[in-house]
Amino acid sequence: MKKTVLVAAVLSVTALSAPAAHAQQFINILTGGTSGVYYPLGVAIGKIYGDKIPGVKTQVQATKASVENLNLIEQGRGELAFTLGDSLKAAVDGDEEAGFKKKLEKLRTIGAIYPNYIQIVATADSGIKTLADLKGKTLSVGAPKSGTELNARAILKAADLSYKDLGKVE
Repeated sequence: MKKTVLVAAVLSVTALSAPAAHAQQFINILTGGTSGVYYPLGVAIGKIYGDKIPGVKTQVQATKASVENLNLIEQGRGELAFTLGDSLKAAVDGDEEAGFKKKLEKLRTIGAIYPNYIQIVATADSGIKTLADLKGKTLSVGAPKSGTELNARAILKAADLSYKDLGKVE
Protein backbone atom coordinates (compact mmCIF):
# COMPACT_ATOMS: atom_id res chain seq x y z
CA MET A 1 0.00 0.00 0.00
CA LYS A 2 2.83 2.39 0.93
CA LYS A 3 4.48 1.62 -2.38
CA THR A 4 1.27 2.47 -4.30
CA VAL A 5 0.84 5.78 -2.46
CA LEU A 6 4.50 6.65 -3.09
CA VAL A 7 4.20 5.88 -6.82
CA ALA A 8 0.98 7.91 -7.04
CA ALA A 9 2.63 10.83 -5.26
CA VAL A 10 5.68 10.73 -7.54
CA LEU A 11 3.46 10.58 -10.64
CA SER A 12 1.34 13.50 -9.39
CA VAL A 13 4.35 15.68 -8.67
CA THR A 14 5.88 14.81 -12.04
CA ALA A 15 2.67 15.61 -13.89
CA LEU A 16 2.16 18.91 -12.06
CA SER A 17 5.74 20.06 -12.49
CA ALA A 18 5.94 19.29 -16.23
CA PRO A 19 5.54 22.30 -18.51
CA ALA A 20 1.97 22.65 -19.71
CA ALA A 21 1.52 21.53 -23.27
CA HIS A 22 0.09 24.39 -25.29
CA ALA A 23 -1.87 23.55 -28.39
CA GLN A 24 -0.86 25.65 -31.34
CA GLN A 25 -3.59 28.09 -32.41
CA PHE A 26 -4.28 28.06 -36.15
CA ILE A 27 -5.59 31.12 -37.99
CA ASN A 28 -6.75 30.74 -41.59
CA ILE A 29 -6.93 34.15 -43.27
CA LEU A 30 -9.37 34.28 -46.19
CA THR A 31 -8.40 36.85 -48.80
CA GLY A 32 -9.16 37.08 -52.51
CA GLY A 33 -7.31 36.34 -55.71
CA THR A 34 -3.53 36.56 -55.54
CA SER A 35 -3.50 39.52 -57.94
CA GLY A 36 -5.92 41.61 -55.84
CA VAL A 37 -5.40 43.83 -52.81
CA TYR A 38 -6.83 41.40 -50.20
CA TYR A 39 -4.14 38.77 -50.71
CA PRO A 40 -1.05 40.87 -49.88
CA LEU A 41 -2.93 42.42 -46.95
CA GLY A 42 -3.70 38.91 -45.69
CA VAL A 43 -0.06 37.89 -46.08
CA ALA A 44 1.03 40.94 -44.06
CA ILE A 45 -1.48 40.29 -41.28
CA GLY A 46 -0.56 36.60 -41.25
CA LYS A 47 3.10 37.47 -40.80
CA ILE A 48 2.37 39.89 -37.96
CA TYR A 49 0.14 37.37 -36.16
CA GLY A 50 2.61 34.53 -36.69
CA ASP A 51 5.59 36.59 -35.51
CA LYS A 52 3.98 38.40 -32.59
CA ILE A 53 1.46 35.99 -31.08
CA PRO A 54 3.09 33.01 -29.33
CA GLY A 55 1.75 29.64 -30.41
CA VAL A 56 -0.05 30.97 -33.48
CA LYS A 57 0.39 29.50 -36.93
CA THR A 58 -1.21 31.30 -39.87
CA GLN A 59 -2.25 30.32 -43.35
CA VAL A 60 -3.34 32.74 -46.06
CA GLN A 61 -5.95 31.29 -48.39
CA ALA A 62 -6.65 32.77 -51.82
CA THR A 63 -10.41 32.77 -52.50
CA LYS A 64 -12.97 34.33 -54.80
CA ALA A 65 -13.15 37.15 -52.20
CA SER A 66 -16.04 38.71 -50.28
CA VAL A 67 -19.00 36.35 -50.74
CA GLU A 68 -16.96 33.15 -50.56
CA ASN A 69 -15.06 34.49 -47.55
CA LEU A 70 -18.23 35.25 -45.62
CA ASN A 71 -19.72 31.83 -46.40
CA LEU A 72 -16.45 30.12 -45.36
CA ILE A 73 -16.41 32.04 -42.05
CA GLU A 74 -20.00 30.97 -41.40
CA GLN A 75 -19.00 27.33 -42.06
CA GLY A 76 -16.09 27.60 -39.61
CA ARG A 77 -13.51 27.21 -42.39
CA GLY A 78 -11.62 30.41 -41.63
CA GLU A 79 -10.91 32.65 -38.68
CA LEU A 80 -10.33 36.01 -40.39
CA ALA A 81 -11.68 37.25 -43.73
CA PHE A 82 -11.71 40.30 -45.96
CA THR A 83 -14.97 41.58 -47.42
CA LEU A 84 -16.60 44.68 -48.81
CA GLY A 85 -19.14 46.34 -46.53
CA ASP A 86 -22.08 45.88 -48.86
CA SER A 87 -21.26 42.17 -49.21
CA LEU A 88 -21.31 41.93 -45.42
CA LYS A 89 -24.73 43.58 -45.34
CA ALA A 90 -26.00 41.15 -47.99
CA ALA A 91 -24.70 38.25 -45.85
CA VAL A 92 -26.40 39.51 -42.70
CA ASP A 93 -29.62 40.03 -44.68
CA GLY A 94 -29.41 36.57 -46.29
CA ASP A 95 -29.54 38.02 -49.82
CA GLU A 96 -29.81 34.89 -51.97
CA GLU A 97 -29.17 36.75 -55.23
CA ALA A 98 -25.84 37.93 -53.78
CA GLY A 99 -24.85 34.36 -52.89
CA PHE A 100 -26.18 33.82 -49.35
CA LYS A 101 -28.73 31.01 -48.96
CA LYS A 102 -29.65 32.22 -45.48
CA LYS A 103 -28.81 35.01 -43.06
CA LEU A 104 -25.26 34.51 -41.80
CA GLU A 105 -25.09 34.81 -38.02
CA LYS A 106 -21.51 33.90 -37.05
CA LEU A 107 -19.92 37.07 -38.43
CA ARG A 108 -18.17 39.71 -36.33
CA THR A 109 -16.49 42.86 -37.58
CA ILE A 110 -12.95 43.59 -36.46
CA GLY A 111 -12.50 46.85 -38.37
CA ALA A 112 -12.41 48.69 -41.64
CA ILE A 113 -9.18 48.70 -43.63
CA TYR A 114 -9.69 51.34 -46.30
CA PRO A 115 -12.51 53.17 -48.10
CA ASN A 116 -13.43 51.36 -51.27
CA TYR A 117 -14.16 53.24 -54.46
CA ILE A 118 -15.48 51.78 -57.68
CA GLN A 119 -13.92 53.11 -60.86
CA ILE A 120 -15.76 52.94 -64.15
CA VAL A 121 -13.26 53.38 -66.94
CA ALA A 122 -13.66 53.36 -70.71
CA THR A 123 -11.20 54.26 -73.44
CA ALA A 124 -11.66 57.65 -75.12
CA ASP A 125 -12.41 56.03 -78.48
CA SER A 126 -15.09 53.65 -77.11
CA GLY A 127 -17.88 56.23 -77.34
CA ILE A 128 -18.94 55.43 -73.78
CA LYS A 129 -19.74 58.57 -71.81
CA THR A 130 -22.61 57.38 -69.58
CA LEU A 131 -23.70 54.09 -68.05
CA ALA A 132 -26.48 53.89 -70.65
CA ASP A 133 -23.75 53.76 -73.31
CA LEU A 134 -22.69 50.35 -71.94
CA LYS A 135 -25.63 48.65 -73.70
CA GLY A 136 -24.30 45.98 -76.03
CA LYS A 137 -20.71 46.47 -74.84
CA THR A 138 -18.26 44.17 -73.05
CA LEU A 139 -17.85 44.90 -69.34
CA SER A 140 -15.38 43.46 -66.85
CA VAL A 141 -17.11 43.21 -63.47
CA GLY A 142 -14.69 41.21 -61.33
CA ALA A 143 -14.73 37.64 -60.11
CA PRO A 144 -18.19 36.03 -59.88
CA LYS A 145 -19.81 36.68 -56.49
CA SER A 146 -16.97 38.95 -55.41
CA GLY A 147 -17.78 42.23 -53.71
CA THR A 148 -16.69 44.06 -56.85
CA GLU A 149 -19.08 42.01 -58.97
CA LEU A 150 -21.92 42.70 -56.53
CA ASN A 151 -21.05 46.42 -56.78
CA ALA A 152 -21.24 46.18 -60.58
CA ARG A 153 -24.72 44.66 -60.36
CA ALA A 154 -25.86 47.43 -58.00
CA ILE A 155 -24.44 50.19 -60.22
CA LEU A 156 -26.06 48.72 -63.33
CA LYS A 157 -29.38 48.33 -61.49
CA ALA A 158 -29.25 51.99 -60.42
CA ALA A 159 -28.84 52.87 -64.14
CA ASP A 160 -31.78 50.56 -64.99
CA LEU A 161 -29.42 48.08 -66.69
CA SER A 162 -28.60 44.42 -66.14
CA TYR A 163 -26.13 41.93 -67.56
CA LYS A 164 -28.74 41.06 -70.20
CA ASP A 165 -28.31 44.56 -71.62
CA LEU A 166 -24.58 44.10 -72.15
CA GLY A 167 -22.83 42.38 -75.03
CA LYS A 168 -20.45 40.36 -72.88
CA VAL A 169 -19.71 40.21 -69.16
CA GLU A 170 -16.28 39.15 -67.96
